[in-house]
Amino acid sequence: MEITKNTTSPARRTEWSLSLLGGLKHRGGFEARERTVHVAAVGGASLDHTGATLPAGPTHLIKAALVGGAELAYPEGACAEVDAFSLFGGVDLTVPAGTTVEVSGFSLIGGRSRSQAGEPGSAVVKVRAYSLIGGVKVRQSQ
Repeated sequence: MEITKNTTSPARRTEWSLSLLGGLKHRGGFEARERTVHVAAVGGASLDHTGATLPAGPTHLIKAALVGGAELAYPEGACAEVDAFSLFGGVDLTVPAGTTVEVSGFSLIGGRSRSQAGEPGSAVVKVRAYSLIGGVKVRQSQ
């Protein structure tokens, strides 16, 4: 019996970040993972994907922190999903003009940007955020 590696469908690539104090920061030219999981007592996630090499499919960010938010920026044509839970902190998201943004979840104290309709066939960014204090802010880049 011969076992061969399936090269047609690459394995799911996940980056894990676990810390008591400290956040996760990626900027510039880096290879983005398909899934990034960040869990921290105190510390957020800052991911600027505008200069990154993106995977063929969507990128996923899963973030949970007692104190700390998420700051995200995406380039033209990116497809992403964000799932966040935070006791203190929120999500600050920057997307190119014309990008469709779907926002769901709840915030006990704090605001939440509305979903934005993009151009037909445009990239889609999905945000699911859950927090006791904090919200979701979506901005379009200039």
